[in-house]
Amino acid sequence: MRSHLIAALYLISNVCADLVNVPDLGLKIEKGFSVSLYADSVLAPDVYSMTLDSEGSVVISSRGYIKRLIDENGDGKAERGEIITKSSSGAMGMLFVDGKTLLTSEGGKFNRYSDDNGDGIFERGPEVIGKFGGGEHGIHAIRKDNKGRIYLIGGNDAKFSGHTDLKQYKELEGGGIIRYEPDLKRPTLISHGFRNPYDFDFNSEGHIYTYDSDCEREVFLPWYSPTRLYRAEDGAHHGWRLPGWKRGWKRPDYYYDSVKPIVNVGRGSPTGVMVYRHTAFPEHYHDAVFYCDWTFGKIYVTSTSTRSVASEYPVADIFLESSGTNGFAPSDIELAEDGSIFVAVGGRGTTGSVYKISRINSPKSSYRIPLKSVGYKGFSKSGAKSGQGFSFDESMIVARHLDRTLIESSLDERMKIMRQLMKALGDWNLSDPSCETLTGYEISYDEIFNEENNDLLVLSRNSCRTLLHSLNSEERKEAARMTAMLKDPHPISLGLIADFLTTSSKPEDDFHYLACISCLPINIDKRILENIAEAILRLDSKIKGKQVRSKQNYIDRLNEVIRGISKNGNIYDQIIKSPSFLRLNHVGIANAFPQAYRELAAQKFIKFVRNNINSQWRADLIDLLSCLDFDVTSSLFRKLAGNPSLMKSCVFELSKKPNDKDRALFVAGLGSPDKDLQVICARALDAIGPKREANELLALFRVSDSKISLPLIEKLADRNFENKVGAMKWLGSNYPVIAKSISSDQINADIDWENIFSQVDWSKGNQSKGRVIFSERACQSCHLSANALGPDLSGVAKRLSPKDLFHSIANPNTDVPPSYRATIFTLKNGVKHIGRIAFYSADGVIIRTALGKTIRLDEEDIASQKDWSNSIMPEGLLIGLSSTQLSDLYAYIKTL
Repeated sequence: MRSHLIAALYLISNVCADLVNVPDLGLKIEKGFSVSLYADSVLAPDVYSMTLDSEGSVVISSRGYIKRLIDENGDGKAERGEIITKSSSGAMGMLFVDGKTLLTSEGGKFNRYSDDNGDGIFERGPEVIGKFGGGEHGIHAIRKDNKGRIYLIGGNDAKFSGHTDLKQYKELEGGGIIRYEPDLKRPTLISHGFRNPYDFDFNSEGHIYTYDSDCEREVFLPWYSPTRLYRAEDGAHHGWRLPGWKRGWKRPDYYYDSVKPIVNVGRGSPTGVMVYRHTAFPEHYHDAVFYCDWTFGKIYVTSTSTRSVASEYPVADIFLESSGTNGFAPSDIELAEDGSIFVAVGGRGTTGSVYKISRINSPKSSYRIPLKSVGYKGFSKSGAKSGQGFSFDESMIVARHLDRTLIESSLDERMKIMRQLMKALGDWNLSDPSCETLTGYEISYDEIFNEENNDLLVLSRNSCRTLLHSLNSEERKEAARMTAMLKDPHPISLGLIADFLTTSSKPEDDFHYLACISCLPINIDKRILENIAEAILRLDSKIKGKQVRSKQNYIDRLNEVIRGISKNGNIYDQIIKSPSFLRLNHVGIANAFPQAYRELAAQKFIKFVRNNINSQWRADLIDLLSCLDFDVTSSLFRKLAGNPSLMKSCVFELSKKPNDKDRALFVAGLGSPDKDLQVICARALDAIGPKREANELLALFRVSDSKISLPLIEKLADRNFENKVGAMKWLGSNYPVIAKSISSDQINADIDWENIFSQVDWSKGNQSKGRVIFSERACQSCHLSANALGPDLSGVAKRLSPKDLFHSIANPNTDVPPSYRATIFTLKNGVKHIGRIAFYSADGVIIRTALGKTIRLDEEDIASQKDWSNSIMPEGLLIGLSSTQLSDLYAYIKTL
């Protein structure tokens, strides 16, 4: 026992050990190892996946190519590359079965290439073994066991469920691992219930390890599941049930019908996985799994061997990570024959390359650790899908069993029985919840509430109410969930659940219990309502405000809970009365109040804001205050407009009643890269009348869209122009100095960004100045606000090199991830709305617009909708910034 404790302490200390800097590469690596560049970005651009051929050569793929890298002189660095076949989509997974056969997953197709003449080149197209779902959540890595059987892993959009070759597996949910016989026929489902694992590997004992992804939108919510390392279990469900990237609802780790991860890692984007089956590294790395996080530029390592003490205390130790300004986005990892490790980087247009990791003072003799027999049998053919429909007989049997064994049964048994009862009643309402928050708090079918099932309902409610007294936190949470699902109206249930809301309880547990309370059909007395209101308002301080970053689901979900609670008590009034209400991050809550209470909240906030004008307010404050009379708010909007992150929202409100005292704001808005703001300001200037002042002329003529500026210029000149060229001639004749300044400007398309970026010293930026630029260029409103439309920028400076990062800013439409594309809704009255979808329901859709507003569109009013391929992020955000300012901006982005 003592030796195990010492080993555990060693492992914990090892996790915290400092890594060694490799400044030339911008990396940090575990002590005792070296890392070198095997292939640069010219040889290995934007690598999606990597494998080794039968000769041990590195083979990589991305959009357009599958390429073999060749180290001609054996110096540990590839000198050239050889295209072995073209790939329009790029391979997300590859495997050489032998010297002449290559398997790939490309664009959703599981392909087999054959080298007919043995020259190492695949001259003809592939044979399609199977067609599945492609893309980022489609099919990915391919592996082979010691019997020659082929394994394919896919995410929750791989379309394994319902596939012709897998239709016998009616219970298949989420992503999965399937196995083919050596002849690539007769696929068998090995395991399922994953979200989006990119890769997997076997340890020497024949166990499969994979690294699964999280749903970043749901961070801090009780059903959020972090990235996690699994030992895949044979014929088991691993918890994830839904397709796509918008919704989560993974089964909790403690459910008996869900596999518990080895390690819950945290936020990230899982990519490559490799088990170190070799002896070249020190012994504690033997059979350890190495796994890559693309978002934060890290490679983790965790021991897996059942012979190792480390497997009893699994941790995600950082083996390698990025440092400085180096862009390191690991996409794949492979074990070389000599025991070194190859790591590929790339994806989403990032700079690609391949690195080689070796042990310093590696032993002269080392060998591969052989793979033992892989014992996975997989699922047998299954019948009707479980959890579909209400079963009175099954439910009554389980409910009676739970009632009889409440006292003498073990915790594990009670938890299992409670879960079985939940499933017999219909399980979570994944397909048609009354609101998104209650997906895991409602039963899919409501037959239990029919009068003839009253005995079952009463028995089930009584048992769950009793279990609310449990000393185990997980049992209490599930008892509360079942109490909510059963809509228990007993005041004891409400009182017990409300008592779980304390100053020291975890915020995710508070949210869980608040969601449960919102389901209970019982009037809430004043004492409990006060406790509930304070619990809601304490969430912000408990989470330290992180819930209002670009994880935009949190406030939406919390507002749904508040609406549910309001049905049984005036929670809005109680929240507004609380001394804790007037906080920066409670504006998002107030904005969702019914109009009467929203106005009351705005009245309280306007007084508070006037006394705290320099606080870090966000655009949602302007949205809240806009419900008040313009004469009350206009003077405050003028003051708040001095905050770059609020300028657009304030100008939008002030433009409703244009006044000459706001001319400077309207002129400044013309210089914004935001076209919507340009239009608003142009209309306001038209209303108050444009002037021939230098700043106004400069602003008007610098607007690239002549449809916006030309009417105002014509009004100034008191004449019509055929186009902008004619207007420029007029300007040159009347204001030559201004015209000369305008003609020297460049438009985005003509700017040599590569040359500009090459002259920037990225190491000498001023973080404070960069923050100002970040706000002035409206980056904050899309990436750091409560209603953020853009991706979370956490770790982006580790993932991307400065040039890659700033090229993506300068040219935002080059590569827009599907998850950040907007949708255009055209209504029957001709009005169009562009925004990101927050939630679909049976009777409409809720979208978020670039103005930070939430809009609900009735289904009957929508004429059409289509995806918008461009980025919501405008071009031209970097125009006019000097090299020093670019460096300043980068210095601030590195802090995110």
